[in-house]
Amino acid sequence: MKPLRVAILVVLGGCAAPPQPVVAPAQERLADAGARGAALARAGDNAAAALGFQEALRIARTIEDADAIAVHAINLSIVYQRLGHYAAARSALGVVLDDERRRFPETRLVQARLRLAILDLAQGDAPAAARHAGTAREQCERIGCEHAAAILNVQAAAALQGGDAQQSLTLSLAAESAARRRDERAETANALRNAGRARAALGDAGSAIAALEQALEIDRALAYPRKILADLEELAHASSLRGDAEAARHYAERARVIRQAAGEGATGVGESAVPLRR
Repeated sequence: MKPLRVAILVVLGGCAAPPQPVVAPAQERLADAGARGAALARAGDNAAAALGFQEALRIARTIEDADAIAVHAINLSIVYQRLGHYAAARSALGVVLDDERRRFPETRLVQARLRLAILDLAQGDAPAAARHAGTAREQCERIGCEHAAAILNVQAAAALQGGDAQQSLTLSLAAESAARRRDERAETANALRNAGRARAALGDAGSAIAALEQALEIDRALAYPRKILADLEELAHASSLRGDAEAARHYAERARVIRQAAGEGATGVGESAVPLRR
């Protein structure tokens, strides 16, 4: 899923400057609150980010901006999940999914349904995750949305969590293909990691390691600590399955260093999504 940034319009002064659109004060406050929440979320301060998104959601409601309401409710769900506040995360998604009176953009409904599936996965409910991801996929296919790879990745994770490694591998390969078509490097890495997990579960440690090493290369290039950690942990597991104890220890030690560093300050090793963009 991609970060949400609200564009901030700046009115330039000077007699020679061309006329600029006037931005309503409420829209400026909305943009400021959303940008503040997104910056704090990227920095790993999820509690402070939640306050920013709460304020943005409040302002969006006062001006009945349906898209902004959806965006900041979804972002609240993301940071609440990172904080381990699962009930609050679900309640935030309910702002979008349970309001039958308001017409939200369909792409936001897809994103909210996908977030619900991710919450289900985090809480170990693979059947619910598969159901909600399936609904998101149907909606996405109907409107031609850009989230096909992300949805397939969640479906792959749900299949593996549910015990169907072969189906997980099939979905992972489909996710990789969809991500590469759109040059979505983050989702490509997610698909490769899912494929590595599935191949390890199927007993093919060698192929698992090959896929996971590709995922690690992408995640290092993108500088995603949480995902680098996940890659290293899966590589340690796959190496152990292959009987290579030295490689397993090497990967596990690298993972330990990242986990320790994250715990000491720079968070980002946690839940999977970053704030959405408007």
